Amino acid sequence: MTGDSLTGNTVILTRPECRSAELANRLEELGAKVLAVPSIRFSPLEDSAPWQLALENRDGFSHLIFSSITAVDTFASLCSRAGITLDSWLPNCTVCAAGTATAAALEGYGFTGIMVSSGSTGSDFAPEFIEKEKPGPETRILLPGSEIARGELAAGLRRCGAQVEEVAIYRTCTEEPTRAAPLLEALERGETPQAITFASPSAVKGFLDLCGEQGLGLLEDSSVKIISIGPTTSEDIRTRGLEVSAQAARPTTESIIDALAGALGE
Repeated sequence: MTGDSLTGNTVILTRPECRSAELANRLEELGAKVLAVPSIRFSPLEDSAPWQLALENRDGFSHLIFSSITAVDTFASLCSRAGITLDSWLPNCTVCAAGTATAAALEGYGFTGIMVSSGSTGSDFAPEFIEKEKPGPETRILLPGSEIARGELAAGLRRCGAQVEEVAIYRTCTEEPTRAAPLLEALERGETPQAITFASPSAVKGFLDLCGEQGLGLLEDSSVKIISIGPTTSEDIRTRGLEVSAQAARPTTESIIDALAGALGE
């Protein structure tokens, strides 16, 4: 059934290519056509004063919390550039992940004994962390992430008395205009893709910035299925007056494919 609803349909992927290769390959195996329109890229902030201070004081943190794969990858890269080994964080620090995908990224860098939340968002993580760790004033948490982080996780942790240091370690930027060329050329030829996926509000904004009125027109086309990954992304799409056709239950390749297949099979 999944393969039948995907066969011959064109799906736009807006994630950075390094994050969408597995999904692209799986979709093509199932007979879909993939149109890559990476809408955002990530730029490390290695020279920021807060990051440098966190490095200098890393022995003082009791917990290190990651809410995304990008945060994990950037953290590992910045530590490497600074000549800091990842295991130097471990003696006094519990490493935590929001969701299994983020935990898998941490394991890929050799982290073990990770505390993992069942949900994949920061708002899911806070209640589970509070229940398990019973944080208080002596709890000092480093929360590395995006320059435009929503702050929900940090706020939830601070409400229970924990000391939380949010440190921006990367900036989210809109991709170069040339990345939209394959889609815009297809639209000029009268070829309309059947579905598009978004993994974050930043990706939605980046796509609209890249594709302009043509991109907005595509998203407003009722025949085009918009698939979101997570409730935060769904909320952003709806605030723009657009309809979410389906939301992936989890940020995994198979969950996204299930959401696509369900929407395209309607």
